Amino acid sequence: LRLDTRAGLLKGGTSGAAIVEGKPNESLLITAVRRQEGYEMPPDKALNVSEIRVLEHWIQIGAPWPKTQILKPRETAERAKMHWAFQPVGQPKVPNTKDSWLRNPVDAFVLSKLQKEGLKVSPEADRRTLIRRLSYTLTGLPPTPDEVASFENDPDPRAYERLVDRLLDSPHYGEHWGRKWLDLARYSDTKGYVYAREERFWVHAWAYRDWVVQAFNRDLSYNRFLLLQIAGDQIEDRKPGDLAALGYLTLGRRFLGVTPDIIDDRIDVVCRGTMALTVGCARCHDHKYDPIPTADYYSLYGVFDSSSERLISLDEQPSQTNDYSKELEVRQRKLADKLATSRLESANRVRQRIGDYLKAQTELEKYPTEGFDQIFQTTDILPAFVWQWVDYLEATERNQNPIFRHWHAYRKIPTGEFSLHAGRITRDLSQSEPDQVNPLVASAFQEVPSSFDEVIKRYAKLFREIDEQWQVEVAQAKKNGDQHSDKLKEPEAEALRQVLYGASAPCQVPDEPVVHTEDFFDSATCTALWKLQGDVDRWIIQSNVEAPYDLTLVDRPQPKEPRIFRRGDPTKLGPRVSRHFLTLLEGTHPEPFRKGSGRLELAQAVIDPTNPLTARVIVNRV
Repeated sequence: LRLDTRAGLLKGGTSGAAIVEGKPNESLLITAVRRQEGYEMPPDKALNVSEIRVLEHWIQIGAPWPKTQILKPRETAERAKMHWAFQPVGQPKVPNTKDSWLRNPVDAFVLSKLQKEGLKVSPEADRRTLIRRLSYTLTGLPPTPDEVASFENDPDPRAYERLVDRLLDSPHYGEHWGRKWLDLARYSDTKGYVYAREERFWVHAWAYRDWVVQAFNRDLSYNRFLLLQIAGDQIEDRKPGDLAALGYLTLGRRFLGVTPDIIDDRIDVVCRGTMALTVGCARCHDHKYDPIPTADYYSLYGVFDSSSERLISLDEQPSQTNDYSKELEVRQRKLADKLATSRLESANRVRQRIGDYLKAQTELEKYPTEGFDQIFQTTDILPAFVWQWVDYLEATERNQNPIFRHWHAYRKIPTGEFSLHAGRITRDLSQSEPDQVNPLVASAFQEVPSSFDEVIKRYAKLFREIDEQWQVEVAQAKKNGDQHSDKLKEPEAEALRQVLYGASAPCQVPDEPVVHTEDFFDSATCTALWKLQGDVDRWIIQSNVEAPYDLTLVDRPQPKEPRIFRRGDPTKLGPRVSRHFLTLLEGTHPEPFRKGSGRLELAQAVIDPTNPLTARVIVNRV
């Protein structure tokens, strides 16, 4: 819905036109500002009576609009790109100013401006003032009386430079300036709104905090500082403990476990934190002011949706000599064992009901994609698996997977016309090249199916037979005391088994913490897992001993191919977009990210010398 043009008002949004010329009582705009029929605009504070009457009168007289040029979205974006902030950083000419007061080129700019305004340079501050200013600026702490006296009485002409070096070497320097970065990184040891069964404390937050402080104290370069915080898991020459830097991404709010909100928070902390761009505004529509289209937002969404959280040890040689560490290890092992068992059991249930999950692909409106609706499902078909199958099948269509050529061909037949087209499609597929169709699937579809339900049944039967064949081989190997093979002998059968057991199979539960996988388990299993997770978290919280762990990000085995959420609604899927950097900085057709999730390429784009925003923003922040 656009309210900044007359055409936009007349066109309206999903609910219809915003105004009806000459008829204020029939105009949705007036209904909204009157706060009627469930509309409340503006959302925070209602307009007063006189303001509403102005709008009513304006619509009554035909909603006249100033005759100004209306730019097309592309023209608006091109104009926005001309803003000085998006231009390359240049090397300005140093003013030709002569004065003994000058000590560096920056002074020349200051003095030139002062002279232009007819102002004089202030006298140099005394040493007591200088040490106080410097100490507060670099460490956030006042100097001691002894330090003041020592500096005031120091005859060395380089006393000031030595004072600067001493304060920069102080551990308080990293604490003071690290705090400024932690504010920008929305650092907290709590998670915001969480489910009642999730512990609200970030029990490992201190690891990221300490890493930031140490980074400042060891004078880590800004490029390296950002690189480690966005993609530290992919930096081969990282130092021990550097994985804690990924707390920059993982220590955000939890938003009651709603994934799109968690990812939005990560997009915001990277784009606003490093480049001062409010990319989050493009979540629901093209940005109104900055040249950031919605497609760019979801390209970055795909980067973070292709990454998963993982708890890792920061201790190179973990010690198990004290009671605290031993008990922590016991609790963590119980949780890990239960998670492993639950993943296997849940995946097996999906394999056993493969037909039901394939049938669900024709009834997606029954299965919510996110949030509370998934929790309160009455069916035992888990929506998380249903939507995992959606992604998998879409990938098989793009990749022309030989196993699902029949599925996609029959799926495209319009409702009510199956019997008209099924015969022709069956004949065409029977003439396919051997490498285009899996032989076992081709054999299952020698006869023309009577309906798409029949297609589902044949696929389900085929997968059940493959699973039974695999289980027989595994059982026989165990009975004979042999180590069974990790695959079936026949390539065509093994290809089908991979759909059930492969690393990226839609039947598998992601190897991620319970907070991100609870939707893949039944209610009783979730309760048991959260109890064990709580036992671990509370043991850490209640102890005075630091637990050397950190929550990091790693790339998923199979990157997600992002789709635009229309108006930001994850239930209304729009076109697919590639994972790439902002077109504002990369050009109209940016190169897609190709390395895993794309986080490393994103980090490299942020710190690229040709990106004018990163350097400008950190200079302004300092």
